[in-house]
Amino acid sequence: MAGYHDGMVSSELTNRIRRAFPDDKIINLSVPGYKTSNAVAVTKKVANVKPDICVLGLGANDISTVDEIKPGKFAANLSYILEEVGADKSILISPPYTNWQKNPDRPWTRQLQFELVTEHLGKQYNLPYIDLLHKMASQTNVNSLLQADGLHFTNKGYDLLEDMLVPKIQGSLTNQSALVSN
Repeated sequence: MAGYHDGMVSSELTNRIRRAFPDDKIINLSVPGYKTSNAVAVTKKVANVKPDICVLGLGANDISTVDEIKPGKFAANLSYILEEVGADKSILISPPYTNWQKNPDRPWTRQLQFELVTEHLGKQYNLPYIDLLHKMASQTNVNSLLQADGLHFTNKGYDLLEDMLVPKIQGSLTNQSALVSN
């Protein structure tokens, strides 16, 4: 979610969301390379911002078998974040597809496990949910969505994510507006 392009942090996704919601304040507190265990450590900072909507897109780094996090710990970390930030204002995104041939420390089986965890939490908390993993994997040329490293998004990858995320944010804003006006 932080954005990473050609070895540098990028505001690509943040800028796209800002263009889609020009009247709203968009804050991206994502940090490249973070796992859910790192995010847990800064959750209070996010909660203190008191966001109307919080988009949680974690897992690409948790999937890695380097300093491995088990799926159960991933679920516990995400649950903690959702509870602290407020599940009622959260949108949950599954971990993205990563090319496991270029990234053997991110095998397909772990990608599937961690997607199932996010899907389960989405249902448990009744959240707007985006199954990014399967949407990416179902594309005719999935590798066109990823940079040469097989991990970070290309413009096409951001196009796909934006197309899925913007309607979820719009729906959440509409629901919040309806709740406030009643």
